[in-house]
Amino acid sequence: MYRIVKQLHPAPSSSADPYWASRDVYVAKLSGSAEQVWEYSTQAAATAKMNELEAADSTERKYKVILV
Repeated sequence: MYRIVKQLHPAPSSSADPYWASRDVYVAKLSGSAEQVWEYSTQAAATAKMNELEAADSTERKYKVILV
């Protein structure tokens, strides 16, 4: 099973992150939200949906596919 996850916090748009800030935390769903968890049986299908979600995200969060 392949799941799409996204960065918990997008990088700020007005300035660069300080050296200590990390954007390496990824989540499938933000806590308390009604967001869908995206899971697929093939990596190709998950990657296609990941690309679609990333292109539509105005916050410029990064997305990735993980094996669960």
